[in-house]
Amino acid sequence: MESATSAHRHRVHVGALRQRLGQRLDVDVGEVLGGLRVIATETTDEPVTGTLTVESIERGVSVTGSLRVEWAAECRRCLDRVTGVVDALVDEIFQVDAPPDSDIIDFDGDTIVLDDVIRESALAALPLAPLCRPDCDGPAPDRYRPGLHGRRPGDPDTESRDPRWAALDQLDL
Repeated sequence: MESATSAHRHRVHVGALRQRLGQRLDVDVGEVLGGLRVIATETTDEPVTGTLTVESIERGVSVTGSLRVEWAAECRRCLDRVTGVVDALVDEIFQVDAPPDSDIIDFDGDTIVLDDVIRESALAALPLAPLCRPDCDGPAPDRYRPGLHGRRPGDPDTESRDPRWAALDQLDL
């Protein structure tokens, strides 16, 4: 793995690993991906952590494991801030001369770069519309009063009405 200031933080040399099928190498991940966003959910400034196992297979390597991703969002019902942690599963194959129309990642046979795999796995695991709790009823009625000027439907008019709307009172629906 190269230094944190390099363009590819998770570059893994697999040439020696590929000399025997089934050989494995564990790669520890600890990278801040703050600001990754899907709808209104985004990753926090806490590092995405986990261990990925790189295993030699015919014509390439497989990468498997899980990543711990912390996220923050607004509850989809009450709009209060909600945070959580999700496990992002990683299951990718890097293959020499991979077909261009497949989900297999092409590589040179010697080095794989895991940056995009980590980023895409974390992004795919973020919840699309989180709730603060399963039984959230939404906004508190006293906090967000419906109707005009905070009046509820059926409350007696306490303010004068706009005369431009008076013609609507004549309609019999």
